[in-house]
Amino acid sequence: MTTDTLLSSLLAEQDALLRTFITIVMLVAGHAAAKITSFSVRKIWIRGDDLTKKELERRYDTVRYLKYALDSVVILAGLVYLNTGLTATLTSTLAQSIPRIASAVLVGLLGLILVNLTAKVGGKVLKGLGVRDYLRDAGISKNATNGLRIGAQGFLYLLVIQIVLDSLGVGNTFISKAITASSYAVVGLGAALIFWGFKDIFKNLAAGFYLKNTRLVRPGEKVYLEDESGEIRGIDLFSTEIETDGGYTMITKNSDVMNADLKFKKTQNDVETLEDMKEYFIAQDPSYCGPASAEMALSIFGYRYGQDEIGEICGTEVGQGTMPDDLIGAIEGLTDGEVHAEYVEYDKITDLADEFKVWFNDGALIIPNFAKPVLFPQADTAHYSLCVGVEGDELLIVDPSADTVSGGVYYADSGEMLEAMREFEGRTRGYLVLAPEDTTAYWRISKGLLYADETFYDQLNKNMELQLRRILRQGRILKNVLPDQLQDYLDRWKREENVERLWKPESEREQEGDKKDEQTSDTGQ
Repeated sequence: MTTDTLLSSLLAEQDALLRTFITIVMLVAGHAAAKITSFSVRKIWIRGDDLTKKELERRYDTVRYLKYALDSVVILAGLVYLNTGLTATLTSTLAQSIPRIASAVLVGLLGLILVNLTAKVGGKVLKGLGVRDYLRDAGISKNATNGLRIGAQGFLYLLVIQIVLDSLGVGNTFISKAITASSYAVVGLGAALIFWGFKDIFKNLAAGFYLKNTRLVRPGEKVYLEDESGEIRGIDLFSTEIETDGGYTMITKNSDVMNADLKFKKTQNDVETLEDMKEYFIAQDPSYCGPASAEMALSIFGYRYGQDEIGEICGTEVGQGTMPDDLIGAIEGLTDGEVHAEYVEYDKITDLADEFKVWFNDGALIIPNFAKPVLFPQADTAHYSLCVGVEGDELLIVDPSADTVSGGVYYADSGEMLEAMREFEGRTRGYLVLAPEDTTAYWRISKGLLYADETFYDQLNKNMELQLRRILRQGRILKNVLPDQLQDYLDRWKREENVERLWKPESEREQEGDKKDEQTSDTGQ
């Protein structure tokens, strides 16, 4: 017998002995497990005084049969193992799996430690930052907060289990897929809870974006918040600054402003058609072009003061005209300051059409003061008129002149109007801005934000500078500042002199001619 044959024989004998020993252990352990199982079932199932004798016997027989079945399974397993070569396979597999199992156990223990440590440290950090107090103030109960904490901790435990399964090589199983689905559910639930908890912040932020970009809510608008009222001074992403009527500065959430009642002062809607302009038209008395223009503007704002009353306060005399400062004093005095007025000199004008658009968009009306001969060669004096809109680069003018040369409604080119404001009769001209209370234009005048060029200001703080830029940027976006009804109503006429005339008042001779025509027509009928 060779050495290899002897060695093989010894290994076979050792394998048989080992197989027999393992079989005996399996039988003993299986029999013990069967007895423990039957004993447990008997203790749980067979008890109570309400069972009949026949029912007790039936249950005892069932437990006995269960024990026999378990013993049979154990014996069958022993026979299968004893007559197959599974020992070496099991031993080899167990030896190869021990390092992986040990690694998975260590990873799991490390994960549990990290999860518990993260939960404790994170809880203290959130408490120190006041997140718990904020959630409580937001209406989230303590039980809901604990549920959120447990959900987050459970999600971390699921991640640890997922990592352990991956280290064991069973990552792509039903259990793994179930854990992944549960993780998504936990993340979705957590995101929903976070959004619900911080919904006021998101709502306030969205309101801030809207208020900063809308053309309706601007500095100077009147706002009412519960028992407080005041003017908007500035808007940022999270809050709005309001100057209350009581003299206080109030910082409130943008969402509160969105829910508040806002009061807007509109002027352009009062002048929607050419017929409206003709209705507001006032034929001036001699040298009363300034008071007549002011009367028309105040009429549009809802005030009823005649040019004679305004001219008397201004001290206007025939042949001398009216000074801008006198006209401003008369307007603000008659309205008790409810209408602000300010004069912009020629050398402070940057772009006449754009500036007029901004003023109209902010609720103002404008009275240009210009040299009349530039637009009407037949004229020879300076003149006031009322501007009620801008279309492109053309200004819509309501001229109070009683004569048919320049009076009526016409379009004037902004460039020519600016040229007409240059030096005439020893001094330059400009334009007068009139703004009713509770409009952005009124607020601008009260804050001294009159000019489009920042270099014209001796001092301008950063907040005012930003607000001025925003106001002017909105104006540059506007193509026209003219009521839509008027746009549809007006027919563009051929240019006469340096204007496009839309309507002019009839002279007395023309009116008499019309009356004769009407009488002749009536007689013929």
